[in-house]
Amino acid sequence: MEKQIDKIATLMAIVSGIVLSLLVALTFYDVLLRYFFSSPMSGRQDIVEMGMVVCLMLATPYTWRVKGHISVDLYQNFKNRYVEILRMLIVKSFVLLIFILIAWRSIEAIEDANLFSEATNMILIPHYPFIVIVMIAALANALIIFLEISLEIFKGDLNKELK
Repeated sequence: MEKQIDKIATLMAIVSGIVLSLLVALTFYDVLLRYFFSSPMSGRQDIVEMGMVVCLMLATPYTWRVKGHISVDLYQNFKNRYVEILRMLIVKSFVLLIFILIAWRSIEAIEDANLFSEATNMILIPHYPFIVIVMIAALANALIIFLEISLEIFKGDLNKELK
């Protein structure tokens, strides 16, 4: 099960990296147009903004899986192993609820985007497909975290995590 989770998270991260590479190339191209021809590309900012939404949301599950997120330790691990297990479960459950909330709010935003034909300012890229990507990525991340918690509880992986 963990291998499938890792494959999905890795695939999402690869797509995120491709999107980021395309955004870098687009920005470089825009700089060349601006410098040599004094004619910047119209709508580049809109494309970069929407591309960064895709990049961020698709990279999140992989970052979670490899524990690449930034954390601040306010204390050393609790001396009591059971209190430390409880703390880890509470933190992971809280993160799970945050991603479920993001997905739920995305569903509401999809309805609004359709109703009001929301789009970017310069070249009117519709918001709808990007909100769908946010929703799918948030659900994928929530599923990954839920499966992690389940595996830790039912397989006894909590002891491994503490070592």
